[in-house]
Amino acid sequence: MEVPEIFAPTATKLTRQRARYRMHRRGPSFLLTRCAEDAASRIADINRQFERALLICDFDLRETIKQDLPKDRHPLKWAWQTEGQMQDLAQTQKSEQEYDLIINLFTLQTENDLPGALIQCCSHLKSDGLLMATLFGGESLRDLRQSFYHIDQALFGGATARIFPMIDHQSAAALLGRAGFNLPVIDKDFVRVNYKRIQTLIEDLRDLGMTNVLTARHKAALPKHIYDLIEAAYPRNEERKFPVQFDIFWLTGWTPHESQQKPLKPGSAKMSLAKRLRDIRDQS
Repeated sequence: MEVPEIFAPTATKLTRQRARYRMHRRGPSFLLTRCAEDAASRIADINRQFERALLICDFDLRETIKQDLPKDRHPLKWAWQTEGQMQDLAQTQKSEQEYDLIINLFTLQTENDLPGALIQCCSHLKSDGLLMATLFGGESLRDLRQSFYHIDQALFGGATARIFPMIDHQSAAALLGRAGFNLPVIDKDFVRVNYKRIQTLIEDLRDLGMTNVLTARHKAALPKHIYDLIEAAYPRNEERKFPVQFDIFWLTGWTPHESQQKPLKPGSAKMSLAKRLRDIRDQS
């Protein structure tokens, strides 16, 4: 089946290259750092030392993750790839690139074939290997989306594609199952930031390579006073700042292994639910 081109490949490539250049000059985005620290916390909770790990991220945050890990949780070998090198991973023989941990921080955000990218990660994990991936989803950038809606209505007479489509909890879980992962877990990190200026928010999005690369985007140039227009349309809080919501989805799944828990077969329960409910009612 043909994959729809939601994101323009050339624009996406250039935007992510600029994002890497910006972060190498200024340091990683605070949201990337937050996710790296969160990844360390998640690894520390797993009673295992991973042998071969791969970080897929536009900035090398392996040291940030390691410094928050006890030494007995440090992966013995750890590779790093950017989003642009994902194609190299796809073309590499599985026997040459097999990991037991893959961490993907936001590079899946602009994948046209998101199911295919997850399948690719699954194929390069050993049996009982772990994938941890982050995506913005839910209500992320809701107020910015609404502000652009009002601006586009005034400038162009109708809404245009500005903000990326966001994944929801149910879709994320289905994607992991479709890609072949067992024990899928989806949880969210709610991040709230109050900006003094909208321009600072846009700069943070540029650091993440999340400026508009949608294929259906409006090609007309925005006016020079676009920041003033957004600030006029954007709802402020009591402190006259611009509140922004980031919902960071964590997608976690394991490649199949015989040691993993399996759901009970239908009809294998020793007591029916109806009888158990009657017992509870009789005891109350």
